[in-house]
Amino acid sequence: MTLLIDHAEAGVLRLTLNRPQAANALSRALQDALVTALHDAATDAATRAVLVTAAGGRVFSAGADLREDLGLPVVEAKRLRRAMLLRSILAVLDCPKPVVAMVRGKCVGGGAMLALMADEVLLESGASIAMPEIALAMPSPLGITIISARGGRQAAHRLMQANQPMDAGAALASGLADAVHDDAALEEAAQARAAALGAMDPTAYATNKRWLNGPLRARIVAAAQAAEAAHATGPHDAH
Repeated sequence: MTLLIDHAEAGVLRLTLNRPQAANALSRALQDALVTALHDAATDAATRAVLVTAAGGRVFSAGADLREDLGLPVVEAKRLRRAMLLRSILAVLDCPKPVVAMVRGKCVGGGAMLALMADEVLLESGASIAMPEIALAMPSPLGITIISARGGRQAAHRLMQANQPMDAGAALASGLADAVHDDAALEEAAQARAAALGAMDPTAYATNKRWLNGPLRARIVAAAQAAEAAHATGPHDAH
């Protein structure tokens, strides 16, 4: 199974990206399963919060699965990958329940965008965030939008323009992460944060979250449209 679904204590739904042999790259099947699980969580009264993590420990996610054969011409396959990533990102953002990301290892490209959509992001002390798109000649208005929403212009420049990865300490200092823990303490800390957020009044939390994220959602949709326009005017990929 590309996504493991488990029910933990205190109504916390645990979703584990489960493609460690492929650096937890975001395949079509994995993203379909993730979106479905988040949509189901939204209407399940027993689910109070969602904890998103990944198997393997070395890589949270390497981003889009560029090796996956989608059965389409190259240009159409790239467009579909961008659409799938946007859908996954919005599924995390739109989930009315608290979403906590627990990140071990490298968190790259679309995988980083996915994690940073969570309400809170907890990193293992050896984790890192990288956005290598510019090194691949790929404009990424979407990445700029997501990074700057959490970390501001400086963090967006460092990751997206200068192509400088951030270790866990730098991510915490910039606001991209909410907390950093060593590996032994990460699991308990992430479960506790998910349970604490899940204990809030669900109607109030969902209403506040929708208003808090509304402007960002509009910017994300606009960024995705800008990426499509950039792709249409050049030979590069974009997201």
